[in-house]
Amino acid sequence: MLNWHTGFRWLWGLAVVGLWMMNIEGVSAAATSADENEQRARRFIQRHESTIAPLEIEVNRRWWTANVSGKDEDYQRKLEAETKLNMALADPEAFAELKAIRAGQIADPIVRRQIDVLYLQYLGKQVDPELLKRIVEKANRIEQAFNVHRPRVNGKELTDNEVRRVLRISKHSAERKAVWEASKTIGSVVEKDLKELVRLRNQAARKLGFGDYHKMQLYLAEQDQEQVLRVFDELDELTRKPFRQAKAEIDALLARQCNIGVEELRPWHYHDPFFQESPDVFHEGSEAFYATLDVVKLCREFFGGIGLPAEGILERSDLYEKKGKNPHAFSIDIDRAGDVRVLANVVPNRQWLDTMLHELGHAVYSENISRNLPYTLRTEAHPLTTEGVAMMFGRLADDA
Repeated sequence: MLNWHTGFRWLWGLAVVGLWMMNIEGVSAAATSADENEQRARRFIQRHESTIAPLEIEVNRRWWTANVSGKDEDYQRKLEAETKLNMALADPEAFAELKAIRAGQIADPIVRRQIDVLYLQYLGKQVDPELLKRIVEKANRIEQAFNVHRPRVNGKELTDNEVRRVLRISKHSAERKAVWEASKTIGSVVEKDLKELVRLRNQAARKLGFGDYHKMQLYLAEQDQEQVLRVFDELDELTRKPFRQAKAEIDALLARQCNIGVEELRPWHYHDPFFQESPDVFHEGSEAFYATLDVVKLCREFFGGIGLPAEGILERSDLYEKKGKNPHAFSIDIDRAGDVRVLANVVPNRQWLDTMLHELGHAVYSENISRNLPYTLRTEAHPLTTEGVAMMFGRLADDA
C-alpha cells in the first residue's frame, strides 16, 4: 500500500513527465509550423519566378530598345510592359500572403533573404493601381523627353558630346553661356510633368506610411533617411574647408583660362553641365592625348588583362551616338542569366574613357554574380556595392 509520501512522489513524477511531453509536443508543433511556413515561402518564390521574372525581363528588353531608338512606339511598348509588371506586383492578395510568410519563421537564410527582398519589391507597389499607372506614364514621358532632347545654338542642333566639348575647351564666355543655357532648355519641356510626377510619387509614398518618396525609396533600398542625411552632413562638415580651398584654386585657373576675374565666374564656366565632376584645369593639353585613344579597344584590353573579359558585353552593347538615343550611359543586366549590356555614346576623350571603365565595371560585376544564386538574389548586393566598383574602375582613366 502506498503511503502519502510515495503517492506524492508518484504524482509529481507523473506531472513532470506530462509537462515534458507537452513541451516536446509544443516544440514539435512549432517546428512543424516553421517548416510549413518555409515550404510556403518556397512556393511563393517559385510562383514569383514563373510569373514576375518574365515580366521583369521583358521590361528590361523594352527599356533597352526605347533608350537606343528614342521612338514613340518603343516608349509605348516600354510603358505597357512596365504597367503590366506593376499591376502584378500590386496584387494585394499576393502581398498579404508574402507579409504573412515574412512574419513567420524561416530557417534557411537564403529563403529568408529572398522573402525579405521580395517584400520590399512588392511593398512599393501597394497603392491604387490607377495611381501607379499615372506615375509610370509620367515617368515614361519625362524619360523620353530627356533622352531625345538636343539643344540648339544658332540654329544648329548639338549632341551632348558637343555641349561638353565646348564647356571643356572654349575660352569664350559668350559661347560657353549660349551652349550651357541651351543645354538647360529641357527644363521647360519637362517642368510641368516633372512637378506632377513629384506630387504623385509623394502621394503614393504617404499612402504607404512614408513621409515622402525619398524616404520610401531609401527604405526600399534598406537604408534609413536620417542616417543617410547624418552621413552627408558629417561629410560636409569634414570637407567644407578643404573643398573651399580647392575650389578657390580651381576658380582662379578657370578665370585665367577665360581671361576674366574670379568674381565674373558663372555656371557655364565650369566643365560639367551637371557639376558632377570638378573642372579638369590641372591637365591642360591632355585633350589631344585622349583624342588619340581607341576607348573601346583600350577598355576591352584592360578588362581582359585583369581576368574580367568584357568581349560578350561589348558585342551586345550599343556604344556610339545615334539620333534619338539616350545621350548618356548605363549598364543593364537584362535577364540575370548573362545578357549584360552597356549603352554609351563614345567619342575619344577622357570623359568617355572614364565612363566606359565605369560602366564596364558595373557590367563585369553583374556578369560575374554566381549563377548558383536564386533569381531573386542574382543581382547586385546593393546599389552602393556596384557603384563603388564602377567608380574605382572609372578613376583609372587618369592613369591612361
